[in-house]
Amino acid sequence: MVALETWFDRDAAEPTVVDTPAGLDAVLDTVAGWPGPNTVQLLIADDPGRAILDVGLDAEYGRGVLYYSGPDAPDGVTSKGTDVADLPPIYYFTGSDTEYPADAEIPLDAVRRAAHEYMTTGGARPTGIQWQPR
Repeated sequence: MVALETWFDRDAAEPTVVDTPAGLDAVLDTVAGWPGPNTVQLLIADDPGRAILDVGLDAEYGRGVLYYSGPDAPDGVTSKGTDVADLPPIYYFTGSDTEYPADAEIPLDAVRRAAHEYMTTGGARPTGIQWQPR
């Protein structure tokens, strides 16, 4: 398990560092509690350039998205769900919007499991998720 830098607060000059599953849950719960689809960015605290996991949470609809970039996916990959939205979903990160593929949304519990797996594996791409090129 590694400590993670979490970026989600547009007014924060520094990341919120979490080093326990409970700490990660607290950050995910905070972002999920905001209205609309929002994103928290997760980086390895001791090596922030190694891998990134963006975790999009839309608690109102019970779904989210993932974006991963790391040694085995340097160009980045996004989650791939089974449903295709009429319009590509847009998730917000510190005031900026990011459009995802129309089939990128997956169940919220899978998004949370992926965030925890990223933490416990030291930044490896989460398994159990279907991925597609960005």
